[in-house]
Amino acid sequence: MSINNFNVRRDLLKKIACVSSVPLAPFVLTGHKSRAASPSPRIISLDYGVATTLIALGNFPVGIASADHWDRWVQEPALPDTVADIGHDLVVNKEVIAALQPDLVFLTPYTMAHQDALRRITDVEIISVYQEGTQPMDRSFIETQRIADIIGAPEKGAAYIAKVKAKLDAARQLVDKLSLPPITMVNFMDARHVRVFGTNSLYQNVIDFIGLENGWKGETNYWGFRTIGLEDLAISSQGDMDLIVFEPVVEDIRPTLANSPLWKDLPVVKQNRMTILPAVLMFGMLPSIERFIDIVLGHLEAKYK
Repeated sequence: MSINNFNVRRDLLKKIACVSSVPLAPFVLTGHKSRAASPSPRIISLDYGVATTLIALGNFPVGIASADHWDRWVQEPALPDTVADIGHDLVVNKEVIAALQPDLVFLTPYTMAHQDALRRITDVEIISVYQEGTQPMDRSFIETQRIADIIGAPEKGAAYIAKVKAKLDAARQLVDKLSLPPITMVNFMDARHVRVFGTNSLYQNVIDFIGLENGWKGETNYWGFRTIGLEDLAISSQGDMDLIVFEPVVEDIRPTLANSPLWKDLPVVKQNRMTILPAVLMFGMLPSIERFIDIVLGHLEAKYK
């Protein structure tokens, strides 16, 4: 075992020891365990969107998948050091999960391959935001209340949903008062390709509701995005649109773009209508809707008020 691997394992064991030292309060779930009710069940999430929802409901998970990339894709809310990293969403560490003694593990259809193995450890629930024939924002409201019900906090779920709906209504009223351009929303994949968001994405659902226009009119996949080259972005660019680039942007991409004739010739770049904004979890739930409003609409209001 390398020194680096040893240090990683040592730090992980420290986290497990910390979260496992909390007295285990019983928790009611049908299926795997029969326990009395607990105000704070020990939960593991293999999905960032579910994890942010749990935090919004006041129940920090004891472990999540890919905790090491949280600051890259989620950023806020901050993840406490006591939250254990249980591996990656498709390759989880079942020994670590068992050591954390969770009451429940939340999966999504993307990670359902783990459910049989995890059901031998604890209870499992599947949260599905992306479903054929539905939209992720609608599903996020439904699944948020379901998560709240599962963890024994239905009132918190209802209150949080009301808060987000009020924020969406306020955002729509603000957009009505402003004259804002279409926006095209992308993540960089590399120096020549971006992931552009449109129909079926959470981003699209939000801008539709609050009254913004998407500058990207092309087709998207099941998840609401399409990977395109910069040349396609140039062809599809509207003259009056703003380009929103969400972090993360890998540092070695920046100098490449700065020297790229293709990038520098984009109308939005020439006209200084391109902005890099902090990450907003693209496959998130209601916390991502709140963050999108704060960051994107906050930027547009400051620029065009």
